[in-house]
Amino acid sequence: MELNFKAKNVSTFVDLLSMIVRMKKQNWQLWLLGCCVFLMSSCLGTDEIGDSLNDSNCLISTFQLLSDSVTGLENVKFTIDQVNGLIYNADSMPYGTELRWKVVCKVSFEGFPSAVEVFQAATGDSAGWNTTDSLDFSNFVRFDIFSLDQTNSKRYFAQVNIHQQVPDSMSWQWFSNRLLGKTVQEQQVIAYDQYYLMFARAASGYELYRTPQNDKRTWIPIRLSGLNGKSFNLNQITKFEDVYYMPSSDGGLYVSENCQDWTPIGQTPVVKSLLGVVYGNQTVKTQNVMCAVIQEGNTYYFATMDADNQWTRGSVAPATFPITGFGSSTYEAAFYWHLLVAAGKDRNSNLSNVVWETMDGLNWVKSTNESNTIIEKREGIMLTNYDDQLFMIGGINASNTASKEIYYSKDRGITWSLADSMLYLPGAYRPRGYSSVIVDKNNFLHLFGGKENNSANHLDELWSGRINRLGFKP
Repeated sequence: MELNFKAKNVSTFVDLLSMIVRMKKQNWQLWLLGCCVFLMSSCLGTDEIGDSLNDSNCLISTFQLLSDSVTGLENVKFTIDQVNGLIYNADSMPYGTELRWKVVCKVSFEGFPSAVEVFQAATGDSAGWNTTDSLDFSNFVRFDIFSLDQTNSKRYFAQVNIHQQVPDSMSWQWFSNRLLGKTVQEQQVIAYDQYYLMFARAASGYELYRTPQNDKRTWIPIRLSGLNGKSFNLNQITKFEDVYYMPSSDGGLYVSENCQDWTPIGQTPVVKSLLGVVYGNQTVKTQNVMCAVIQEGNTYYFATMDADNQWTRGSVAPATFPITGFGSSTYEAAFYWHLLVAAGKDRNSNLSNVVWETMDGLNWVKSTNESNTIIEKREGIMLTNYDDQLFMIGGINASNTASKEIYYSKDRGITWSLADSMLYLPGAYRPRGYSSVIVDKNNFLHLFGGKENNSANHLDELWSGRINRLGFKP
């Protein structure tokens, strides 16, 4: 094969020389140069020329770790940052993974390095590496790679990232035990613009305080008008169409655009309770409505108010439906928004453990009954949508005893489970009800204030918690 190949090349060369002779004198040098290039490429082959270009290349192109002792290590995907010389797994391995054993490191290069030296931080060893010896990755490993022609070198730091917290456990922090520094009988915290606002009822009347959301420690008093001389349900403050509404205990309804200046709305039904908001959807042609329980004569009705302040009366509200002390939250499913109301006291002051649900605010159905739920009858629960499920926290039972239990529902409030130890509130957290619950953009769940029984003042403190995996950065 080799002899035939050479003979063919010689024959071709003779033919080309004949062509050169026939060429004009001024062109024969160019043709001769072309013939030499042709013969060189035929003899060396294109692969050999391409390989010669990699003599100065010393980059790592693929990286993998293997071990029979570390479960799942072979499936870990590593990122190679060529600019900064970093090799790491963006998706950390599970909490508790141990790299006590040396592991096999499979590396491929873009060129042909003349030498590879490694430094193992775990052992302090530094030596040449033959690409087959196992390495200790319980700490970082440094790779120094030298090109074949000795003109270039490249340094990489490789490490295996492992979660340092149990992903599904919840870490809690006692943020402050002195927010206002004074005694208040009632309070409610809401998110407003870049602030948290705290409405408080103290001995001198209703007051308003503000703190930046990124602070939460420094609360300053700000002006509040329009609430003197009345009694209000602070925990039913509702934001609807960028306006805020709050019911008074005598059936009136007050409105504010800035949460500071409140005025009564005339010609409204007697509002016994504000329940929350059902959001509309363009696909199914529904609009946003604020939901309430209203009273006409001796009858209670479900009702809604639209963006034009027009009221629509719905079905009759059962006597067992909660009017005060309930928790409410929304969720979206199958293009519809749903509003849930749970626990609380009905119009006859009876405690409830039932969950109610609506899609339009005019008709409500029970998601649970008294007998098919593990939740004790209570008031002042904290209900919120967190981690794509419903959380129900605390509350005060018929014996005036507060709870610190956390229940969760993954099926929109139909069934509930008592949270295990990974979500427990810490021992220093005192059982309570009527806390203000807010979930922020960083997936922290904040519990402001709350009281240990119905006759107690509100606790002047904040607890913040987050499920660890919701804070992991890729």
